[in-house]
Amino acid sequence: MTSARSFRFQRVYVEITNICNLRCDFCAGTTRPPASMDPEFFRRVLDQLVPLTDQVCLHVMGEPLLHPHLETILELCAAAGIGVNLTTNAALLHGKADMLMRARALRQVNFSMQSLRRGEDLDHDTLERILEFSLRAAELRPELFINFRLWTLQSLNASEHSQFNAVILHRIAAALDREIQPPAPGRKSSRLLGRIYLHTDTVFEWPGDLTTLERSRGFCHALSTHCAILVDGTVCPCCLDADARLALGNIHDTPLTAILDSPRARAMAAGFAAGRLVEEVCRHCTYCRRFKSRAQR
Repeated sequence: MTSARSFRFQRVYVEITNICNLRCDFCAGTTRPPASMDPEFFRRVLDQLVPLTDQVCLHVMGEPLLHPHLETILELCAAAGIGVNLTTNAALLHGKADMLMRARALRQVNFSMQSLRRGEDLDHDTLERILEFSLRAAELRPELFINFRLWTLQSLNASEHSQFNAVILHRIAAALDREIQPPAPGRKSSRLLGRIYLHTDTVFEWPGDLTTLERSRGFCHALSTHCAILVDGTVCPCCLDADARLALGNIHDTPLTAILDSPRARAMAAGFAAGRLVEEVCRHCTYCRRFKSRAQR
């Protein structure tokens, strides 16, 4: 296998906090202690990421808008020349919108529209703030990508989600003054206005449940397009590893390049490249079953 030092990731997930202000029913949550990443430690993380990627995603678990030093973190990314992809439930957007609008490093904001559910109700106020922010960004930051993420395709609870989705889609269409077209065949995203997109997907099961049917063959993009760094410095191959079951090491103790070059990391990456699932968690994971290896394409 090629050494981890010889290629760059498309993105690296950096969990600046694992604390969330909501308790959504689709989220696995985490059993790890609640914590937020210190800005000085985040700066040291960035120093190790600059040779490996051009983009960080400030998310694994938790709500990034909760971080008390988010503006400082965004400024550190700008100084390092690293673009930021932010995923948020937007419940705190009203107090952060101006700061986000002026953040030079911010290149994409993903709004988790499914988190607007409040039991049987819809959080209309947060939906309106999302739409207001998006239209403002289209005018002031036309280079900024906005994704409305919504589970609409073959949902695990299709009948339960369909009415909820219809209300959201109707309001988006009205706010943008255009009809929402379904994505083109084979695609999940459709452009709505400028760089505002609707991204549709299926509800997924979080990896880690070893009760699902085990299989030995499969493929995942982990360690080829991305890896993840959790709030305590633990490095994981998977951006969905909520409880660090696939922990490869900790950058408090070991440089990131050495962790990515470790025997366990190399075995996992070589397995994925060959269509083999080396780790037990991966052999039970249903999320990676949506991917095809290069040999299958």
